[in-house]
Amino acid sequence: MRIMRFLAPLCAATMMFAAGNAFLNKNASLYADASGGSALGELIVSSTVKELSKSGDFTEVEFTGFMPEGSTIAYEKAGILMVGFEAKDATVYKIVGQQKDEYDTVWLNVSVKGFVKSDALGSDKAKILASGKVLFQGKCGSCHALHAEDEFDANVWPSILDAMGQQASLSKADKFSIVKYLQNFKP
Repeated sequence: MRIMRFLAPLCAATMMFAAGNAFLNKNASLYADASGGSALGELIVSSTVKELSKSGDFTEVEFTGFMPEGSTIAYEKAGILMVGFEAKDATVYKIVGQQKDEYDTVWLNVSVKGFVKSDALGSDKAKILASGKVLFQGKCGSCHALHAEDEFDANVWPSILDAMGQQASLSKADKFSIVKYLQNFKP
């Protein structure tokens, strides 16, 4: 009976926590364990992760995405160059299936689990993307008239930011924040 009084609240708390998805509020290292030692790679701002458990200052998460065979970069959607996770080594991924895009290109459906500092997670994707909008307007609009957010499709914006990022002195984090805002823009 004593054990039931202990286990019931613990099980309920675990079930409530495990159900949630979160978004990266900044680029963050994904670690193999909750000690913050060896990084598996980097999760990219605004990417969706499933929260699995908490351990001190870390949250165990799972990112699921798509990548071309032989790559170390997993994208959020098949056929859309929306970076979700950059692995140091492709062996960190678990292949869970495959999918073809509209051009019949095969994308591996992959997942990776690890630990991220809990302060890198947020629950409001719109708020996270809003910081990319501020950077877009401030950095890009300081040199030239702003392009309309929907002027280019999601697969074109990364190359534009790659080309213009150096001229605008954008950090990697700033570049991803702007790209993710533009890729997620809905008029």
